[in-house]
Amino acid sequence: MIRPDLIIFDCDGVLVDSEVLSCRCLSETLAAYGIDLGVDQALDLFLGRSVTAVFQHYEELGRAIPSSLRPS
Repeated sequence: MIRPDLIIFDCDGVLVDSEVLSCRCLSETLAAYGIDLGVDQALDLFLGRSVTAVFQHYEELGRAIPSSLRPS
């Protein structure tokens, strides 16, 4: 029997609350660039929105996020 090297599960909030994990990761990543964003605040601002919305939000506030974080 062949054993897979990797299995990817698309949980989409069914098994794991991926929105909270995603917002926590966003909060930690932005903190590395001097942007203070709590997980609760991230959920309020960006729940169900795209990464583009994050960039637009901070650009409107005059806070540039490095282009290296933009999805390709």
